[in-house]
Amino acid sequence: MSRTLFVLGGTGFIGREVVTEAVSAGHTVRALARSPASATALEALGAEPVLGEAGDPGQWSEHVRGADVLIDLVQPPLPRRLGASAVAKIVAQREAFSVALAAQLAEIPKSERPVWFVSSGADDLEPDAAGTIGHESPRPTELKGFARIGVPVRHTVEATGADATFICLGVMVYGPGKGYTKHVVDAIRARRARVIGKGDNRLPLVHVTDAARALVHLAGLPRDQIVGRTFVAADGSDATQRDLFAETARLMGRKPPGSAPVALVRLIAGPAAAEAMTFDAHVDNSALTATGFAYRYPTLREGVEKTLADLGELAPG
Repeated sequence: MSRTLFVLGGTGFIGREVVTEAVSAGHTVRALARSPASATALEALGAEPVLGEAGDPGQWSEHVRGADVLIDLVQPPLPRRLGASAVAKIVAQREAFSVALAAQLAEIPKSERPVWFVSSGADDLEPDAAGTIGHESPRPTELKGFARIGVPVRHTVEATGADATFICLGVMVYGPGKGYTKHVVDAIRARRARVIGKGDNRLPLVHVTDAARALVHLAGLPRDQIVGRTFVAADGSDATQRDLFAETARLMGRKPPGSAPVALVRLIAGPAAAEAMTFDAHVDNSALTATGFAYRYPTLREGVEKTLADLGELAPG
C-alpha cells in the first residue's frame, strides 16, 4: 500500500537512503530542505522538497498534515570530542526540538496526524543477564555511549504523548559515508586506525541501506502495529568491534590495525564515543523480522564488501 512519508534530514547519510528506498517502493515522499541546493538534491531523488529550518517546526508543520509517517533523522553536528558539555548541549537542542515538534503535531487533526518515527542507537537499551538487547529491553539507568543523548530525548518524546515509534539502529550505521568512512576506511588507509581496548565486544551494526529499508518497511505497516513500540534494526550477526576493523582491512588489502587503550580514547574522543564503540550486546531483532523484514546485508561480510566497492576501496581479487 502506498503511503505518504515526511522525512526530516532527507539529505543526510541515512536520510538520502530513506528517500531513495521510499520512492522506489512507490511511496510519496515529502522532505525538509534547508536550502535551494538541498531542495534540488531531494527533487533529483524523487521527493517533494519543503523549504524550512528543522529547528522551527512552525515553518513547515502544515506540510506534515496528511502524512502517514514522519521520519525524524535530525541530528545536531557532533563535535570532535563528545565530552559532558557537548552531550548536554546536544540533548538540550534535541529536547527543545522534540517539544516544539510535538506541539505542532498536536495542532493537526488526529485523523491527519502522522506517526512520529524516532531513531536512535542500540545502546539506548539495557542488555539482560545473557547480554541480549531487544524490543522489550528497558532503557539503561546508567547512561553510557550515545544513550547519554538518546534516552533523555526518548523520555521527552514520550512525555509529549505523541503517537511515536522508536527504532534503535546499530550503535554504528555503516556504509559509504559519515563515521565508518572517516574513522574506519580512511583511518585504515592512513595506518592510524585503532581498535579500542580488546575489541571483542559484540558491536550492534547495520548497513545504511538496511537501516533505511527498515524505516520504510515499518512506515508501510498499519498504525496500530507500530505506535508505542520499539524495534531494533541492527543486524544481529554478533560481529565484534575487532571484526569490523579486521574485515575492512582484509577487503582493502591492508594490515589489520592495532589497539588503543580505552582510557586514551576517552580522553581524546570523549567518554560517549569510547563507550559507544565498546558497547557489548547480542541483538534480538525478532520484532522487526516478524513483520516480514529481511536484511539485504545480514552480516558484516556482505555489507562491508558492498560499501568498499561503492567507495572504490575494494582490493583487486
